[in-house]
Amino acid sequence: MRPHLLPDIHDWPVYILAKNRAEFVDKVIQDMEVQVERVGAGELDQMLSKTIFQERQRVKSNPWKADPPNESLFFKKLQREYNENKESHDSFQKNKQTASRLIHRYVEEISGSFNIPTFQFARKALTWFFHFLYYPINFSIFSGIKKKVARLEKCMIINGQIDVVRQLFKDHTIILVPTHSSNLDSILVGYMVDTFGGLPAFSYGAGLNLFDSEFFAFFMNRLGAYRVDRRKKNQIYLHTLSTYSRLLAERGVNTIFFPGGTRSRSGEVEGKLKLGLLNSMVLAQRNLLQRRDPRKIIIVPVVIGYESVLEARSLILQHLRTTGQEKFITKERPSPISEYLNFIWGLLKKSSSVYLTFGTPLDVFGNIVDAHGNSLDHNGKPVHLGDYFKREGEFVHDAQRESIYTKELAEAIAREYKKNNFILPAHFVAFSAFKMYKEIHNQQDDINIVQSPEEEFSLPLADYKVYCKKLLAKMKVLQNQGKAYISDRMLQDFDQVIEEGIRRVGVFHNRKVLMISNQEIVTEDLIALYFYYNKLRNLEDDLKDIAEEEYQSLM
Repeated sequence: MRPHLLPDIHDWPVYILAKNRAEFVDKVIQDMEVQVERVGAGELDQMLSKTIFQERQRVKSNPWKADPPNESLFFKKLQREYNENKESHDSFQKNKQTASRLIHRYVEEISGSFNIPTFQFARKALTWFFHFLYYPINFSIFSGIKKKVARLEKCMIINGQIDVVRQLFKDHTIILVPTHSSNLDSILVGYMVDTFGGLPAFSYGAGLNLFDSEFFAFFMNRLGAYRVDRRKKNQIYLHTLSTYSRLLAERGVNTIFFPGGTRSRSGEVEGKLKLGLLNSMVLAQRNLLQRRDPRKIIIVPVVIGYESVLEARSLILQHLRTTGQEKFITKERPSPISEYLNFIWGLLKKSSSVYLTFGTPLDVFGNIVDAHGNSLDHNGKPVHLGDYFKREGEFVHDAQRESIYTKELAEAIAREYKKNNFILPAHFVAFSAFKMYKEIHNQQDDINIVQSPEEEFSLPLADYKVYCKKLLAKMKVLQNQGKAYISDRMLQDFDQVIEEGIRRVGVFHNRKVLMISNQEIVTEDLIALYFYYNKLRNLEDDLKDIAEEEYQSLM
């Protein structure tokens, strides 16, 4: 367990922001109003018209419990106000006032806070929660918080460049960009970086849907979360959210956000990322450089590795229905009460692990940042960030150029995800089993395979082990090339790797993802197996390119 960088919570950037919340909200509103001033009359009219129409449709067709009160009435009044503006001789000025009212509402909706007593309570409560989730119930439940934390450190493990990140934290603004596969992700990352990483709490973007629960809303409203409503696609809201995110970074508030945008339904590590919030980091860096502020915005890709994702089956079904469309006709089987009881029993009696793997810190252009805060190009030579924003020695705002920088940053993050996709026995056995079955049935696509009866899925155990040894040797080649990251648990006795992987993959699910029966590898849940197979799917092209002579010596 690492010592805390800032033991006094009053020194944490997220607390300082909360203490000055009203002033920060005003700053966001003022910044947005300046942006509105730059918009032409016709463009603003079109933006308002489209926004009000979309919002009234959203309120009518897709309301949420977490929505601000009186939304229908607010947008009805805003529509009437906009219609009156059009009749005015000064419609442009009136529209700016209407836009300002909407921006006020959006900023208040987005803004969160941070409360020290709530945070201290949450620390203890989450220790109990994660101890319950990751350890089987036994007499350790009566142990104190310190002993629980010490036990959790053995199954909630931080890998990678965490110590470099700690060093950079002192002088720069850290933006963690994790992969996203579970509703647990936000609280899990926040808990682990605080408890085991020794870093102050981060501000983080949380989907507004999570605030539907009054219980969760109470805590998230007081733990540094700001609200993100993914239903809102209008330009005014997206610009407001981006401005909020940018000003957080400029203020030195360390932030977590998920550039994938939403949970990965397929189980794959994200390859295509949303650019909006990443672009706000590029803009924040430009503003800091123009003010001669030496702080850098440091982007840290983080890969979350669960052995069991609680929502795996529902997520992969959503993915299959979307991608398979009319080809995917599998219907969910009704779950008898015994399955729910088995699930609860599994939580009580089974253990699991989760890994956070910190990738290489990057600047906002995708360059590597060393432990001293120097940006290095692909040849390892220092680069000066100001040069990216200058033309003929002067800072220039070039939206097209900065959009290219944002795409390059997204590509660099995706490469780090792939490289740091920590390979555990649970991932390995699922990937190898489904991959082997696919190769045997090479005339079928994935949609057809996952719809076949589980009774048809069978691999001779001896053949499976031979296949796995070859696959593991190839993965070792990729690790030597810096393209993969293999757990030490993959290097134990090979039979133990297989046994542990089969026992732990999808450990919390009602139906066994993999099992051994009569010297055969079988499954009770082919769809869930497909989800866990997808975890390592991004390695497939690299695995194909490895020649036999490259891996034979590693078998």
